[in-house]
Amino acid sequence: MKTGSRLDEETVKGIIENWLVTRPNVVQILREQIIISEGLTTDLMGFNSEGEIVYIVECKGSVDISELAKGIGQAYQYVFQKSMNPRAVEAEVLLAVPTDINRHFDRLRIPEEIKVFLVSEDGSVYERVRRRIGAPAVELQLPRTFYIRDVELDHIRYLVLTIHDMSMGQRGRLNLTRIMERVRNERPEIAASGYNHFITLRSLGLINAENKLTPKGYHMLGLIERSQEAFQREMCESFYCFLINVLNAMFLMAIEKGQRLNEIECTHQEIADKICALWGQTVRFMYDPRTISTAMRILRELGSVTYLGRGRYKFNKLVHREFLPW
Repeated sequence: MKTGSRLDEETVKGIIENWLVTRPNVVQILREQIIISEGLTTDLMGFNSEGEIVYIVECKGSVDISELAKGIGQAYQYVFQKSMNPRAVEAEVLLAVPTDINRHFDRLRIPEEIKVFLVSEDGSVYERVRRRIGAPAVELQLPRTFYIRDVELDHIRYLVLTIHDMSMGQRGRLNLTRIMERVRNERPEIAASGYNHFITLRSLGLINAENKLTPKGYHMLGLIERSQEAFQREMCESFYCFLINVLNAMFLMAIEKGQRLNEIECTHQEIADKICALWGQTVRFMYDPRTISTAMRILRELGSVTYLGRGRYKFNKLVHREFLPW
């Protein structure tokens, strides 16, 4: 049962199971499996097409620090046991917990072999950044930033129109699996059939718990129907903090490297590191090169940046809060 921001273990398992479905190397997910004979029973296992174990997951709900320590201990035993199973040697060991107990980790040691993933009520799943030596334990979260992965503006446009179409005459909740099946059939290039996109749509307030458009979602639908520019301007406002931080970091790196703005050479990890360096501590979401990759996709889509190949980019237009990228 959920209470406020608290999640029970079964809810965490369900969210992680849905997340595992979207992993490109997972074709089967099983609950309560053993890694070796007479070994511990895991919460979840993900298998690839070769029948190899690629994910071993221990899940905990909103527990106290002593129960969390037990979860870390169980996960560490999985690390030992997988080394004795030829099908599991390369498996990643994950510990999945709700975001409300993240604070406990500052008082615990997590072995390097275990990846911690945080789960929130809206279905978001993201890896917990490890504290850098000498860095503050608390991540800085910039205003109006949230989880984004593989999102493009055209994807959002398509999903808003699709959800509106499927809602016509449909009473009650829209089935997420049905929506994703339609996405898979109509737009197979959209990663994970739009799973990550729905997290973003909820973060933007465009859909509700029933996977239907909110009043803000219908406002967005009106902008889409009005013009491409009206829609893009609204989206740029929503993603402004991501976009401006990425562009600022690229601009400063170009100066530091003595590069021209029409040929900046940098990686997504370098951009992420520069953003954290500029703010003086780890910045939530922005430390992740996959977040930077998504922001770059949006900037390229807007025509603000052009990818030249081999990690090189060209600035087409510098941004201004009122004109992005016009």
